[in-house]
Amino acid sequence: MKRYWILFFSLVCVASLWADNVRFSVSGPRQVIQGQQFQLEYTLYNASGKNLRLPEFSGCKVLYQGTSSGTSVSVVNGKVDRQTTETHVITLRADKEGSYTFSPATISADGRTLSTNTWKLTILPPDKAGASTGQSSGRSGGQSSDGTALFVRTILSKSKVYEQEAVLATIKLYTQASGIQAENYSFPSFEGFVVQDIDLPQNTSFDLENYNGVNYKVAVLKQCLLFPQRTGKITVTPGKFDFQVQTYELVNGPFGPMRVPQGVSRSVSTNSATVEVMSLPSGKPASFMGGVGDFSLSSSVSSTHVKANEAITLKLIIKGSGNLKYLKNPDLKLPNDFETYDPKVDVSVKASAGGVSGTRTVEYTTIPRFAGTFKIPAVEFSYFDIKSKSYKTLRTEEYEITVDKGAPGSGGKAANFSNKEDLKLLNQDIHYIKLNNMNLVQTPTVYIGSWTYWLWYIIPALAFIVFVIINRKQAKANANVALMKNRKANKVASKRLKVAGKYLKNHDKEHFYDEVLKAVWGYLSDKLGIPTSELTKDNVAAELEKYGAGAELIAEFNDILGRCEFAQYAPSQSDEAMDELYAHTVGAIGKMENTVKK
Repeated sequence: MKRYWILFFSLVCVASLWADNVRFSVSGPRQVIQGQQFQLEYTLYNASGKNLRLPEFSGCKVLYQGTSSGTSVSVVNGKVDRQTTETHVITLRADKEGSYTFSPATISADGRTLSTNTWKLTILPPDKAGASTGQSSGRSGGQSSDGTALFVRTILSKSKVYEQEAVLATIKLYTQASGIQAENYSFPSFEGFVVQDIDLPQNTSFDLENYNGVNYKVAVLKQCLLFPQRTGKITVTPGKFDFQVQTYELVNGPFGPMRVPQGVSRSVSTNSATVEVMSLPSGKPASFMGGVGDFSLSSSVSSTHVKANEAITLKLIIKGSGNLKYLKNPDLKLPNDFETYDPKVDVSVKASAGGVSGTRTVEYTTIPRFAGTFKIPAVEFSYFDIKSKSYKTLRTEEYEITVDKGAPGSGGKAANFSNKEDLKLLNQDIHYIKLNNMNLVQTPTVYIGSWTYWLWYIIPALAFIVFVIINRKQAKANANVALMKNRKANKVASKRLKVAGKYLKNHDKEHFYDEVLKAVWGYLSDKLGIPTSELTKDNVAAELEKYGAGAELIAEFNDILGRCEFAQYAPSQSDEAMDELYAHTVGAIGKMENTVKK
């Protein structure tokens, strides 16, 4: 029975998850040209629908209506995702120029009614006969007779503004080319303005726009808000852009004329634009802080009842749209017994085509030094309202602060949400002067000319001389290759014998004897100063006698060489023989080293 309940609940969960994935949406173009055919797709996901109700397509004529369905399966990290679609395709023809909003479509699925969002469509007029493509003000790159018209415009939202009033600047690319790629570009310079960039999507998309009677594909290259910093006429200088444009050339092919794509470089410049900046009206209030826009003001205080030398924070919050980043902080008038610190300012804004909006938070930290009842007067903030073209003054509430007597020697104490890293501590920064008898001892003041002074020069000089002598001796010794080989012969032989020892442990007879032979011949070559190719048993014996080696030691080396050479042709040697040869070789080399030292 328990198993059936688990199965039942599992089916319910799966059904609920499936229901959550059921949705109904619409997709299609946002702009079309009058007379053009286009399609809107109404898609139902993960369900089977009925009773589809389509909106009235104003300005358009319905030509066809069809339905298609499909299923897609994807596997991500072992999780299988299955999705079904039921798409109703409506083919329309744009008949009447204008902007239209289509109501949501509805459909019944899984016992409920689903609806799409509204759809906004702009129908543009067709190209006018004889209309000029591009701009005709002398800027290069606009005119084209091959369907690849290209130009860039700087568009300002306003041509006459007040000082510090935001102007929206949009730089748009207009083209009729099928393919285009930017190579080099420099945007217009906005001298005389403070610029606030607006974030745009990383992937540039093209829309349709009718300009001077011609339809173009249009993309926004840059968008920013300009805040004029001086009055008078300010001109936005042109920017320059280099593009690679795809064109087609007619060539004779094997089956007649054919169009071959090719890239053509185009350089264009934007138009210059002028803004007339008016000065703000006279009669500015004393509390005007340079704000231009639409703002609100609120305030709060961390505490109204504290002890002397405890910190209080007054927070002012200015919200709205306008030049929030460039305001001056409102003046705060505090009682004389309050010690005030520089305010902490936090500005959080977001730039969009509608302007800059956000919050400016100003925190004033102050410390009452004496007990009593004090009043923090209301803070006034005035700004210029663009809509009413007049000054407006905002005011916070007044705060009454009760300060009790603090503990003796107590210092400033930070409270609540303020930043008080730099608060001063009173009654703790001055200490009493020691009045007891003190034994003062005069220390030597003459340093130059003393032994300590000269040792700082002598010791480094001696160390340098010793270093030079040792280095020269080492260089001379390294230059004598034969001498260096002689000195390192024992080390080289020891390394080879270690390798032979590994072969001995692995019972690899062939490589063992070969490595021992190389070690002995190499040792004798380095020690005696004779190349390996010239070594023989006879000249080895003669040279060993010169070194003072006895007949017994010479016989040992000859025996070792003979046994190694014999083992290469008769490898069936026992492990005991290999152990004995290894020990015998190590001993012979050791005796030779002792002989050389004597």
